Amino acid sequence: MKSKWILGAVALTASVAAILVIQLSFFSTPPFVSGAQERLESYLSYSYGPQHCSSVEDTDEGWKISCDANDGKQSFVYIVHDAKEAPYGFFLTAINDAARATYDVDLLSFLDIRINS
Repeated sequence: MKSKWILGAVALTASVAAILVIQLSFFSTPPFVSGAQERLESYLSYSYGPQHCSSVEDTDEGWKISCDANDGKQSFVYIVHDAKEAPYGFFLTAINDAARATYDVDLLSFLDIRINS
């Protein structure tokens, strides 16, 4: 009986710890990055088909967002910058050729995408 209590307490503690780790990982991304990632995934999907976007913090350049087409044919890479005065609270710098080509396409033209020449 006592071992069941100990096992239950260990399971409960592990569950709480796992939930905390998951929540902390979600809150480690600033709101302007998650907002940019959501808009990019939606707008790119509208123009180029289904996309999956992910963000990673780059120590040299800030936050980088990579969006890959589900069919694997295209990849779009941007750096997102915090800009409270911008309409969406961020602006983007296009890094690769595919991303540079998006600055004036459909819904993407509403985002502030700057070309990194």
